[in-house]
Amino acid sequence: MPPTRFRRAALRALLVCLAAGALPGSPAAAQEIPPLSVEGRGGVVWPLASFRTGPDRGGGIARAPTFGLHFVYRGPSGWGPSIGFSQHRFDCAADGCIGDEYVATTWDLGMQRTLGLYGWTRAGLLFGRVERDFAARAGTDRVASLLGLGVEGGVGLRIPVKGRLALTPGVRYGWLNAQFRDDGVARMRWAAGDMGIALGF
Repeated sequence: MPPTRFRRAALRALLVCLAAGALPGSPAAAQEIPPLSVEGRGGVVWPLASFRTGPDRGGGIARAPTFGLHFVYRGPSGWGPSIGFSQHRFDCAADGCIGDEYVATTWDLGMQRTLGLYGWTRAGLLFGRVERDFAARAGTDRVASLLGLGVEGGVGLRIPVKGRLALTPGVRYGWLNAQFRDDGVARMRWAAGDMGIALGF
């Protein structure tokens, strides 16, 4: 999907979520949302900019599959902490790229706000590493960056399926600065669209 079409789809999703959050709901209905949920998520992530610095400065990365696992707690106020893990496997599109991909593995810690009965928004910090192939005497060596810091935020819907099972589609924006020891910082920016399957407790 072209970046312009993705931005339009993300804007529509945001408007739907805000509208859902504005819908009134009775206290009894609100209690139907489980306070703790475990989400498995999968989808597609799009890079938003080429590398400005780092080993492949001036080059780019292509869209990639993404998957993750998140734990979310919903407090009485609608706010609650979230913690999770995600991995994005970008195809390398830089000139002279030795390996086939950049593998960004991130751990996120943030807060989630429930919007009415059917919406949610989430924001927090990312801690992550990026793996990349570098030239070596015997071919290539896969090297992991130092632990980097970034941010991520997103919005989405909660669609009840049956009992404590729900679908949680969403869109997210994130960035991460990954430091390779000898080649500077690789600055990565992306937008993701994914589907979550949430099990409540």
